[in-house]
Amino acid sequence: MDSVAFDLRQLRTFISVVETGSFSKAAQHLNQTQSAVSQLVQSLEQVLDCKLLDRSKRPIKLTLAGRELYEQGGKLLAESRKLQDWMHSIEKGKLPHLRIGMVDSVTQIAGIELLKYLQPKVAHINQMTGTAPELLASLQSGKVDIIISMTNQDIPQELAMFPLLSEQYVVVTPADWEAKDIHWLAKNQPYIAYENWTPTGTQTNNWLRWRNYKPQSQFSLDRADNVLGMVAEGLGWSLSTQTFLARQFELLDRLECHPLPAPGITRQLAVICRKGEFGNMIEEFVEDIRNIILGKKVREVQRRWSWIEETERD
Repeated sequence: MDSVAFDLRQLRTFISVVETGSFSKAAQHLNQTQSAVSQLVQSLEQVLDCKLLDRSKRPIKLTLAGRELYEQGGKLLAESRKLQDWMHSIEKGKLPHLRIGMVDSVTQIAGIELLKYLQPKVAHINQMTGTAPELLASLQSGKVDIIISMTNQDIPQELAMFPLLSEQYVVVTPADWEAKDIHWLAKNQPYIAYENWTPTGTQTNNWLRWRNYKPQSQFSLDRADNVLGMVAEGLGWSLSTQTFLARQFELLDRLECHPLPAPGITRQLAVICRKGEFGNMIEEFVEDIRNIILGKKVREVQRRWSWIEETERD
């Protein structure tokens, strides 16, 4: 690897001269002698083999090269400070800042508990909610550091994926309907669909087509809680998962669940971040998140319908 010709001390001194407008003020700001400041800037010009400052002007003016170094060097110093803060915080077992994104189902079932879990581990937390494609785009663009999302889509090679849990879809009907299998339901009762542009909609609608089920659907909704609310009102049947059901805890008495014929359909959740960004911390983080999501609400769903398979980590 080629060596870097200058160091951060030289760069910080140069930027201080620019921002204070003189060598003397920069010396006071940096608690150094004016001679030391001048020598550092001069050595920086020598190693870069270009003139950075027009010393004949008062106040000092930047050359074209100096303006470019000031703009890019400021970004480099900011990133260096950020890296230093991260290293110190990680050593102390606490991150300085974390931007985390969660799909709606995770936010509703365990969002508060997850933030409480992170409170002693992170100095400042930003949390956002969205669909799986929205969260993935935010992670790739650098708007978030980590996401908890569905994995039923292509994950770019530059991202690291840590399987969180895998859960089977089930048939969900109003509690007062007579028990019927999906073949009968698809022919005789209206289906409450998920919007096809959502990951859940794409997955469930494709599965229904693959199994050659052609239910009639008057309603297509973009949120699982609204789908379950419509089913609870007796307006149709749908497909759901344990975590979706756990989000609508107050509706469970008005719903009934039935197994899908094998092979069924599986919803997978994972923790996704940029490769190498969290080191070994991510493994403990993933296991703790899984335990939080599989809390008392999901356990209650499993208690009511004991035939539902235990949610597994892949």
